[in-house]
Formats: sequence, structure tokens, C-alpha cells
Amino acid sequence: MTAGELVLTAAALLALAAWLSAAALGIAVRLAVPRLPAAAGAPGGSLSVVVPCRDEARGVEAALRSLLAQDHPDLEVVAVDDRSADGTGEILDRLASGDRRLRVLHLDELPAGWLGKSHACASGAAASTGRWILFTDGDVLFAPGALRAAVAFAEAHRLGHLVAMPRLLSGHLLERAFLACFAAACGYAFRPWGLRRPGTAGFAGVGAFNLVRRDAYLAIGGHLPLRLEVVDDVKLGLLLRRSGFPQGAVESGGLVSVRWQHGLAATVRGLVKNVFAAFEYRWLAAAGAAAGLLLLSAVPLLALGGPAPARLAGAAALALAAGVQGAAARRSCGGTGLEGLLAAPAAAALAGVFLASAAVTEIRGGVAWRGRFYPLAALRAGCVRAADWPARRAPGWE
Repeated sequence: MTAGELVLTAAALLALAAWLSAAALGIAVRLAVPRLPAAAGAPGGSLSVVVPCRDEARGVEAALRSLLAQDHPDLEVVAVDDRSADGTGEILDRLASGDRRLRVLHLDELPAGWLGKSHACASGAAASTGRWILFTDGDVLFAPGALRAAVAFAEAHRLGHLVAMPRLLSGHLLERAFLACFAAACGYAFRPWGLRRPGTAGFAGVGAFNLVRRDAYLAIGGHLPLRLEVVDDVKLGLLLRRSGFPQGAVESGGLVSVRWQHGLAATVRGLVKNVFAAFEYRWLAAAGAAAGLLLLSAVPLLALGGPAPARLAGAAALALAAGVQGAAARRSCGGTGLEGLLAAPAAAALAGVFLASAAVTEIRGGVAWRGRFYPLAALRAGCVRAADWPARRAPGWE
């Protein structure tokens, strides 16, 4: 073989090893994140659901009705209308007039030094009274019994924070393949297999379902440390876990679902806007993740045109990718498994999104979000960095 063929064969073998590792990690995630079981008996604590809303008229009524249809016996819902201009506030007021469990806060101004989402969450939490606080979004749908089951699970396992992974609703095969790739990447990044062991680095947080004990939330300062954090949902989980509070993650099994974005193009635009924040605005981290995805996606395809050993390794990597990502699609999106056949292009597209997000944020000098512009320097200064929060052992909190 020529030197080029040797390099291609080595790269194909490396890609195969990477997909074997991804398969092993996928199994670890699956074992560490059980499906949320149905509740047996009454849950053990009052619950406040905080729903920040800004221009959510498209789906907020269905979301709120699904919350008000829950059978949790001690439930209040605090909907925060954050300067909406599309009729969201009127919808919330109409729903509140028919159900005293729903209270609506109307925010007219955003204080300096805050992102709108974090300020709305902080305002809603301050107005709530429950032992448990669920932070969710204005487009999330809850199946009957979801809240009772979640609180009962958190109480039974003596948790300070419970994350329920939502079912990601999507329109077609391409969108599901891309969402499954993104969901799998998040699962690996969170390292949930360490949640059951005190002092490990794993953590979890998701905007659709962050259930927090009030005393744990107050102990970390609430949303004040997250006031300029774009990925506040993820970093809430980081702060709680790294402060030593017991944390758990479950698959909702369809009890919680969300149409995150309407269409593949909108999904890509949303990630380009905010995913650089997940890398803490570090170019090397974004580029490293993109390089890893390109190894997983492009190399096996290129290897199919190489010498026999490279072709064999490339074909094996693609077959393994189809199985790994097909399983991820069934779990995260309710897919058929055929999404795995698009694992390579989906991973390549996600790599492009990572790089595009970093480039766009740097070129613009910040992030435009919900009608406001936030300078990159301010976002970097307000970023909660994982390196500043080393893993701690649980302090025996109950």
C-alpha cells in the first residue's frame, strides 16, 4: 500500500474504534437513564411549575392545558409573560381566569445584566411556593400523570434535582436523524453514568424538565449565578450537581414531549445561535468536537474508496453507526431506526453547526436573542465554567 492508503486505513480503523466507543457509551447512558415509572400512591411534596414565556402564542395554550390537566394534588403553575408581543399574555390571562392554580406574571422590563430567560425563571421561582420547582418551557407537552410520577421518583430516590429527557417531536426522517445525533452527543457530554456515584463529574440539565428541590435551588443562589448564561438549563444542572446535591436523570418515555423547533432549518438556526455557549465560548472545544464528529462521519465514507482493509473498516464503522444512531433515534425521537442510515451525514452536519455557531458568534461579536443583542465579552464574563466547579461528594443533604 502507498503512504496515502496506509493513512486512510489507519483513519478508518480509528473511526471504527470511535464508533465502538460510542456504542459502549450509548449502552452506559441507557443503563444509567431509566424510563420514568408510573407513580404509585401520592407524591410527597407540593409542586410549583415555572413556565417562562416570550412570544409563545403558537403552542403555549396546549402546553398550559397539559399542565393544568395533571393529577398532582398540590400543584401551582406560575406562567411568566416576558414582554411578549404576540398575544401570549392574553392567552395566559384567559387560561388563568378559569383555573386558580395558574398565576400569571407580566414582566415589562429586563434589568441590566440579565438574559430574559434567566430573569423570567428567577421571577417565577420567587413567586412560587412549592417544595419542588419544575422549570419548563412554554411549548412542552405533559402526558397525564407525568408530574405525579416525576415528583414521586425524585422523593423516593432522595434527589435534589431530577431531569426528564423529553421525547423530541419531529416532522420527517432527516430532522429525526439530526435530532438523534444531537441528543446522543448531549448524552455523552453529560456523562450520566456517574450520577449515582458521589463526587463524579457527570451532570444533566434540560430546559424542558428541570425539577429542583427548593432548598437546593436557594442554596446555589437560584438563577442569580446564571443571569448571563445562554444555556441556563444545562448550567443549572451543573451547579446543582457540582454543589453536591443528589441528581438523577430519566427518560420520559413520551410523558414529556416537545417540538423543539419547527423543521430542520429552524433547528439548525437555533443551534447556530446558542450552541457556542455550550462550549463556554471556547474555539478549541468547539473545533475539537467538530473534528471528532468528522472522524465519525467523513472518514468511513472516504474509506469505502480505499484499499481492502480500509473498505472493510469503513463498512463496519458505517454499519455500527447505523445501529447506534438508529437506537438513539428510537429513544429520543420515537423514530423507526432507519434514521441510523443517515448517521454519517447527520454527524457531519452537526460538526458544521458547531463551527458555524463559533464563527457567527465571533463575527457578530455576540448573540442576538429574543429582540436583544448581548455582547460576547459580557457573555464570556458571565459564563458559568465547569472548570470552576470541580466535582464534590454529596454532603449528606436530604
